[in-house]
Amino acid sequence: MMDYVLPYVDCNDPVWLKSYQRINGKGIDASRFRPFGTLRYAFRSIAVNMPFIDRIVLIVSNIEQVPEWVNRETVRIILHSEFMPGNHLPTFNSSAIESDMWRIEGLTDRFIYGNDDIFVLNPLNEADFFDGDRPRLTFAESDYHIRNLFRRCCRKGMDMAADAAGADRTDLSILLKPQHCMKGIRTASMKEVGRKCAAQIADTITVLRHWENVTGYLYQYYAYYTGDYAPFDVRYDYIRITNSYDEVLDHITNRKSDVLCINDAGDLDDEHYQNACDALRETFEGIFPDRCKYELL
Repeated sequence: MMDYVLPYVDCNDPVWLKSYQRINGKGIDASRFRPFGTLRYAFRSIAVNMPFIDRIVLIVSNIEQVPEWVNRETVRIILHSEFMPGNHLPTFNSSAIESDMWRIEGLTDRFIYGNDDIFVLNPLNEADFFDGDRPRLTFAESDYHIRNLFRRCCRKGMDMAADAAGADRTDLSILLKPQHCMKGIRTASMKEVGRKCAAQIADTITVLRHWENVTGYLYQYYAYYTGDYAPFDVRYDYIRITNSYDEVLDHITNRKSDVLCINDAGDLDDEHYQNACDALRETFEGIFPDRCKYELL
């Protein structure tokens, strides 16, 4: 058996929105939370092109977040409160969720972690993500003189993982950046670094994103510094959706990569947003028209 673990947020849920506004004191950040209504197609893409996945594990803040069409016999629902300590809640911070993920019980020995903006366009197999028990990962070296929030979080995770592995820290001028793609994780390794770094992780937890956070890359960095990984060579593309989104639609229709991440970084304005949502759903329906085991029939 193998799980596919996926965190999800529906910013239109009144329960979630009320809690968020109480904490944040303002409206949502569209580029962080704005939905495209394509979660079912992410599920279908997994069912069709990753048949070795037995179960999706959907991580949500509250049960109202779960879409009514989700089949709870094949999708395990995990609430933040089931694995995150009470003093880490509530959270609207994906980094906090990921860095506490090692606390989840009952995952398969090996699993794949992804996000709801990642879609599998062509058939893949287990060996694309694991060489035996070793996860397949890619690390790109980048100049660390540019230090935005996300890159600072990555660097913090790098140093934490290196210390936990008993390895030398990477030169301060270099940032190792794993691919923003679905990735294999060995549960025992994730729990090992989580236990070693539990106190340090707790010190980084914030309700909203902050440069002090570490991300789920901590688990990939630990694999890197322990040498417990193999090369990842799946054809992967990362596209930012903008007001002109024909490139994205063409990429989906013609399945130009095996895995595609459609990132909303705020380059799509409100005027074009709804049309983009409709176009994405129509295009995905064209290649994944059939309901899958993760949906109620």
